[in-house]
Amino acid sequence: MKRLTLFLATCTLALLTACAALGVASPETFNQKLAVSVATVTEVRNSAATLLMAGKISAADAQNVQAQADVAREGLNIARGLSGTDLSAASNRLEVTTVALRALQTYLIAKQGAKP
Repeated sequence: MKRLTLFLATCTLALLTACAALGVASPETFNQKLAVSVATVTEVRNSAATLLMAGKISAADAQNVQAQADVAREGLNIARGLSGTDLSAASNRLEVTTVALRALQTYLIAKQGAKP
């Protein structure tokens, strides 16, 4: 069961990062990019929980990932708030937050292959 859950998490992360390669349109508008980033926060949280249950990361490591996901979510909320008054600043905040989320995803993907 743990292997199946880990496999599904791996597939989901790979799918999120490979949409452009598969011919699926990439998000173009601010709102589309924001929606993808919000979904990525959820996926990072789920992946961390799955890796913890599979023994691939420690409880402290999972807690750290969750804390970073909290910070990312706050960044997305700030970007959303800025979008009504300063779209350029909102886009910059969104991009910074997206880069951080990609780093978390990369870390979690690396941990999937790690030996317990």
